[in-house]
Amino acid sequence: MSKRNKVLAALMALTMCLSFTFNGNVVKASDAYTEQTAIVHVYSEDNIQPLQIRFYKGFSAPYIKLTDYYRYLTGKEMSVQKNSDGDYTFKSAMGATAVIDTDENTLYSSDFDNFINTTITKQDNVPNVYYDGYPFVEIYGTTPDKAPEPKTIDFDNYSIDLIEDESQGDIWIPYLTASDMFSGVVMYRMLYDSKEFYILDENSDYTYMDVVPSDKYQGNVKNYLKEGKRDKSLAEYSYNEMCFVYDNYFGYPEQMGLGAEIKEKGLDETLKQHDIFTAQAREWFLSDDPAEYVAATVILDDYLSDGGHTYLSDMGATYFSEDTIDDAKQLLYSMDFGFSNTVALGTKFEKMQYLQQMKQDKWGDEYFHIEGDTALFSFDSFVADEQAWRDYYENGGELPDDTVGDFKRALDAAADANVKNFVIDLSSNGGGSADVVFLMACAMTGNAKMSYQNAIGGQFTTVQYLADINFDKVFDYKDFEPYDFNFGVLTSDFSFSCANFLPAICKSEGIAILGEQSGGGACAVIPLGTAEGGVYQISSAMRLSYPDGTSVDGGVPVDVNLVSVNADGTNDYSAFYDLQALSSAMNEFYANK
Repeated sequence: MSKRNKVLAALMALTMCLSFTFNGNVVKASDAYTEQTAIVHVYSEDNIQPLQIRFYKGFSAPYIKLTDYYRYLTGKEMSVQKNSDGDYTFKSAMGATAVIDTDENTLYSSDFDNFINTTITKQDNVPNVYYDGYPFVEIYGTTPDKAPEPKTIDFDNYSIDLIEDESQGDIWIPYLTASDMFSGVVMYRMLYDSKEFYILDENSDYTYMDVVPSDKYQGNVKNYLKEGKRDKSLAEYSYNEMCFVYDNYFGYPEQMGLGAEIKEKGLDETLKQHDIFTAQAREWFLSDDPAEYVAATVILDDYLSDGGHTYLSDMGATYFSEDTIDDAKQLLYSMDFGFSNTVALGTKFEKMQYLQQMKQDKWGDEYFHIEGDTALFSFDSFVADEQAWRDYYENGGELPDDTVGDFKRALDAAADANVKNFVIDLSSNGGGSADVVFLMACAMTGNAKMSYQNAIGGQFTTVQYLADINFDKVFDYKDFEPYDFNFGVLTSDFSFSCANFLPAICKSEGIAILGEQSGGGACAVIPLGTAEGGVYQISSAMRLSYPDGTSVDGGVPVDVNLVSVNADGTNDYSAFYDLQALSSAMNEFYANK
């Protein structure tokens, strides 16, 4: 909507159609909008709070106040001060400011990354860095290389209108724009099913998997279809919002082939110009035909693939009927689309299953093995039971029966057996929570540092984490003393994300990397939603690197290659799980250090 049309809309708008009402509770109606009270589930299905929303003429997505969303998202207050007509300064709980000008439809911030800081919901007074909030890890300190670069966002580029309310001295913003504005690696997002809102923490026990598949949610999102067609204003808004996110919050990992183009041109121009498939996907994304939209998400999921962090196929989840999927398949077949990145990703998953089967055949479900002077600890994801760890630290509970608890038990068993080498097997590990990485890195080195390039503020930052590696429930000097083993990390080209991050940290600390070069994955993930109730995720602005700034997205090279080649040319991975071979590799590596 142009600035002229915004003025006309404010003068001529009528009541929004009743098909999107919330409980029929119309609180206020004016010439420009209909205002209603909705409900929002805040981090729990049972924590139901009121949320004032507005529907403006010609725009089917509800507006909310930025200050309301911030309060529910963070549990903290955001102040707002009117500077002049249409011009407001918002101050976050960290003291960072953003100036929003509704006449120019712009946002300016000298420290935008700190303005959108949500890490403060996990630990007080820390920068906006990676932290899931597990109680066995905390942020110890951060070192940016320079002050952040100022950030200006022109929302006219995305046809997104920010609307002033002079009577309240505040600004109204489309709900999804508010959610995306504060998106980040803390993994929060807000979804809307056409009746109710949901604020989710994807690292908690209230995630999209608890909401989106539910009968209630699936029933409500059907309201987005009218006589089998998508709402054109929502289709356009969903597309523009995705462009807003990619242009401002994307980390440009090297594995994503279109990254350089998006960085130079923006997502919209890239899709228009790259080739006939991306141009067709853009057209279909804006279509009112659900099958064309689903086909578009499949094409973009392939083109924007970055090895595993970006996932767009569920953007069309609102329309996943059997007939729609069949129609979408026919569209894709008719254009002879190749799915090259999707096929490559599938091959990696086949590799993971093959390696898992090798371990299953040899050891069954056992995750820890000792032979001679070497121990091997295997696990397939960096996950931990947060509630069990809260119980352990706060209520005297037992050591949890999860990956971190197993790691502690394995370390103790290896110490009791007087082994010399302790190898962490990540060969079939696809990632998880970096908090678990920090805990393991601290146990191995006494120190865990994460270095990353921030695409939002333009800074190169190193973050130091402290972990309670002896699990005595106290962070103290003892936690800087690593366990007394020669550590090693076993990787394959499936090892992705956190399973690429841990070997990158270890490589910098001189710890042996064995097996095959890891599969990469440098960016943390941000979860997002569409204006029609769908979900997706992309690589965030935080791109991990070695301390010297070199990217880790291409994978971590090994110090000892354990892959041999069979007579038929296929790779032989048997040495990966041969403890004698691992012992020889470890002893040779450390003898030559």
